[in-house]
Amino acid sequence: MKLEWYFNSGYPWGGRYDLPVIRRQQVSLDNLNLIRFSSIVKEETKNLDATVHFFEPDERFDEVWNDPDAYLGELGQYRQVLSPDFSLYSDRPLAEQIMNTFRSRWCGWYWQSNGLTVIPTVSWSTIRSFEFCFDGLPTGEVLAVSTVGNRDAEVPFMEGYRYMHKRLDPQAVICYGEPFDAMTDFSPLIEVPYARNARVAPRK
Repeated sequence: MKLEWYFNSGYPWGGRYDLPVIRRQQVSLDNLNLIRFSSIVKEETKNLDATVHFFEPDERFDEVWNDPDAYLGELGQYRQVLSPDFSLYSDRPLAEQIMNTFRSRWCGWYWQSNGLTVIPTVSWSTIRSFEFCFDGLPTGEVLAVSTVGNRDAEVPFMEGYRYMHKRLDPQAVICYGEPFDAMTDFSPLIEVPYARNARVAPRK
């Protein structure tokens, strides 16, 4: 699909780079159960009370951007979805990182505009990404992050995590993967172990 279609799709925008805005929504954290997007495509699960996440390699969910309408019906069957986690690699050009942030926000906005309940996913790379990677997200709401692949990068991860709280003051944070100890100093955490479903009460 041509980029002009995405840019002219009427999304609300904000921030320095005119990123699409994901609006505030009432989400459910009771008995939270995360399932991978690829597992619903492969029909490995029919638990429609689950929340769909995208914490897996980009190539496994690129189609939600390349063909936005293809999975609307399927995703809409589930309780709620996280916005897609398009990668922000620190060794990639900043322009690519901005575009991947745009893609994540746009998908979240598009799903909301089609009746889905969306929990925003937040990701960052280096401090340079802070000027755009938190734009288009609601304040005081539930957000989702992942520590998978970041176990050897605690310092830069926590720099972004602290800035996220300063900027967005989330009500709670869903953490896919083992949280760093310092994360417990902030908003309540809902920890979901990597590669398996879990129903975990928020950490206080």
